[in-house]
Amino acid sequence: MTKYVFILILTLLVASCKKTPTNSLVEPPQIEGVYVGWGWPGGNAMNTRLEFDSTSTGWHGTIVYGGASTTLNITEISEHQDTIRFEYSRGSTYRYLGVVSGVAITLLVLEPSGHPSYILNKELGGYNLSGDWNGLMYSQYLQTTQPADLYVDQQGSLYDGDVLSSFGFYSLLGDILQGGSEGSGFYFSGEAAFSGTDYPFRFDGQFVTQDSIFGTWQVSFSGGGDGGTFGFGRSF
Repeated sequence: MTKYVFILILTLLVASCKKTPTNSLVEPPQIEGVYVGWGWPGGNAMNTRLEFDSTSTGWHGTIVYGGASTTLNITEISEHQDTIRFEYSRGSTYRYLGVVSGVAITLLVLEPSGHPSYILNKELGGYNLSGDWNGLMYSQYLQTTQPADLYVDQQGSLYDGDVLSSFGFYSLLGDILQGGSEGSGFYFSGEAAFSGTDYPFRFDGQFVTQDSIFGTWQVSFSGGGDGGTFGFGRSF
């Protein structure tokens, strides 16, 4: 697909996602659900997805990372569903203790010893931006499309992360400071450093699937600015 087709598709799609979303209500603590983010399974940093569900046959779970999905053996769940113990085998046997809140799960690696703990954030309403994304950004000012990287840590209504894309004589390097979501729509904003000064930027977007997003972006410089469209994908 050429960059021009990419730009045209995004331009047609973004017309439906201009409304500014509000933050979703925080759910009470419960284990069941999907958790995503930048994790350390096996001691290596990568996108990680964890899912728990309860059926008539009991509790079930999977962990997905490195392009593979592995079934969990859930060994214990506390009465108030604020902790869960599980294990799985992928090369080695990993045993975890998960501490659950309404918006995240903190994963403590009990075995093998010495592996770092990490946090995965819960999908609320079926979506969460947490993790590392790769994609394209189009600059209206420079009339060019360039590769871009996006990292987000979305824990409930709290947003952190950064976005990077290089456009000719300048690079957009932005620190994400806040955001919001409503259904499949979202926004995040922050400050981008350029020539020793911080300038405000904002992304407004929508999920196409749980792991693909599109939308528009803008950054305000003194006496002008830039903006355009974006599309990102996330893999596990």
